[in-house]
Formats: sequence, structure tokens, C-alpha cells
Amino acid sequence: LSSSSAASMCIRDSLYAIGGYCTLQSLIILFAIESIVPQVFNTTPEGMEIAILMHYGMAPAFLMMGLIGLFATKFDIESQRKILLAFIIGYLPLFGAFYYFSGLEVMNAGIETFVPDFICFALAVFAYFKTKE
Repeated sequence: LSSSSAASMCIRDSLYAIGGYCTLQSLIILFAIESIVPQVFNTTPEGMEIAILMHYGMAPAFLMMGLIGLFATKFDIESQRKILLAFIIGYLPLFGAFYYFSGLEVMNAGIETFVPDFICFALAVFAYFKTKE
């Protein structure tokens, strides 16, 4: 494999992984969030309902992110890098929110809940900088 071909595979594989994860996450939200929320949040029934509704509202965004990642596997390498950069930039405020959430009493979720997001971020950063031209 040439270095260009290897770089292209690295980006494409990262986009498949991130896109697949986001798409799967959206489907899990749509079909299982009502059973997941009580395990993650320690709050009143009204708070649980708000958390469920919030996640239903976020599911289409995760689906769009996932599909963009998956469709981008067919883009040219520079466009793929831009998609990865968008994921990297988008993850930064998300990690700020995770940090804030981790200190709240209403959260039962620990750092292990966010490991898949950390992995996707690391994949995006690795692929983005590995293919820098």
C-alpha cells in the first residue's frame, strides 16, 4: 500500500467507526431510552420525563452525524478530513458538558459511560493528523 492509500484507509475506517457509532446511538435512543434513563439519572419522575424527551430530541442529530460520517467514506480525502475536523470540534464542547454533568447529583453515570465518545474523538484526531499533507 502506498502512503496515500494507507492514509485514505485510515480516514475511511475512522469515518465508518464514528458514523456507525453515532447511527447506532441514535437507534438505541429511539428504541431503548426509556429503560436507559432511569439507570443514568437520579431524579424525580418529572426529571426522568424531561431526560427522555431531551434524548428523543437529540436522536435525529446523532442520526445525521452518523449518516454524514458514513456517506463521507465516499468523499475525496480533503473533504473527509474536514468531516473529521467537524467531529473533533463538535466533541470539545461535548466533553465540557460531560465534565459538568459528572459533578451533578442527578447523574448516576460515571466516566465509563462516555468511553465510546472518547474513543471516537481519539480516532478522529489520530486519522486527521495522520493524513496531514
